[in-house]
Amino acid sequence: MLTTIKKDELSLMIENCVRKVVRESIGQKSSPEPEYLIGIKEAAREILGLSESRVYTLCSTKKIPHIKRGNRLYFSRQELLEWLKAGKVDTIDDVSKEASAYVAKSFKRYAKK
Repeated sequence: MLTTIKKDELSLMIENCVRKVVRESIGQKSSPEPEYLIGIKEAAREILGLSESRVYTLCSTKKIPHIKRGNRLYFSRQELLEWLKAGKVDTIDDVSKEASAYVAKSFKRYAKK
């Protein structure tokens, strides 16, 4: 079924479609998950899998990212996840690949001399 559309109507339809696409793409880029703070219970049990007393110890020795206001501790979920990832232990394969790359790089240096 074909219908006739005036040039102005077509232009308006295209303009509206483009605006919609731009609005959606801007909305997706500029609206990451909002940052909110959590308490020690949620941080200890749900994210870290540690006891509250252990988390208090980590905070008092400044080994874990936290915010202190008065007598209360707050944590950023994202900072805790990044802190956990920073402590990642390499697998044997990771270490082996790194060692091979180092040896190959060193061999190339000595081969040039």
